[in-house]
Amino acid sequence: MVADFKAFRDLERAGWADPRRACGYVELFASASDQAIGSLLDAVNAGPQMKALDLCCGQGNASEALARRGCDVTGVDFSPAMLSFANRRVPNATFIAADAQELPFANGEFDIVVSNLGVCHVPDQPRALSEALRVLRHGGRFAMTVWCGPDVSPCFEIVYGAIRSHGNPQVSAPPGPDFHQFAKREIAEKLLGEAGFHNVELAIVDCVWDLDSPQALSEIYEKGTVRAAMVLAGQPPPNLTAIRRAMAEAVQKRFAHGDRWRVPVPAALVWASA
Repeated sequence: MVADFKAFRDLERAGWADPRRACGYVELFASASDQAIGSLLDAVNAGPQMKALDLCCGQGNASEALARRGCDVTGVDFSPAMLSFANRRVPNATFIAADAQELPFANGEFDIVVSNLGVCHVPDQPRALSEALRVLRHGGRFAMTVWCGPDVSPCFEIVYGAIRSHGNPQVSAPPGPDFHQFAKREIAEKLLGEAGFHNVELAIVDCVWDLDSPQALSEIYEKGTVRAAMVLAGQPPPNLTAIRRAMAEAVQKRFAHGDRWRVPVPAALVWASA
């Protein structure tokens, strides 16, 4: 375990163990993460009879898509609350409560491993990549997605900008790995290469929040995340009000689409061979 990230680990585990937080993610956040799944599965050529591992599977949205393609699906996640959703969603898959840093599988057990926006929740991400490689057969394929950072993502530009401009600087989340690091090609190539993967590739997948009000973006982050929600919940009321207002004004001004608001939240897709 990365010692410096213990508080990060504890926050993630406690936050995602909360059924209300898991429900908030499924009801509010997942509509964007669902949009990356088709590209994720295409990157590993997911198809019938393949033995597939959905790493950090969350509520089972990628597992469901794998099963529809005829894969033999196993999903792992550290959150019992998320696994409860996954078991109901994909009854013909196998779900296991497990640590991505220490997978309970034999070497070379899977044909493909995918992770849809999950590795960013792991404290020791290089170790998780090494474990993904270990459980892949020789020549197997790995793919993961991660949200792009504010330099590319209008959504994260709005969220981070509002917190930076109006938040109390005394309120912060525990230090952890760079949430967006795999969206940077040179870092993705370095980390996957060091884990032992070959032929690392990266592409951007267009995802979008389709909102019924400009205020809905702050609700997504307050109710459907862990780290951002902690930072927002810790704000003094005047600061939180100012953050909400700044986010809503940016959405209103920049992303009106008829009687709705469409906020781009692009994801980076990274894939490689074992």
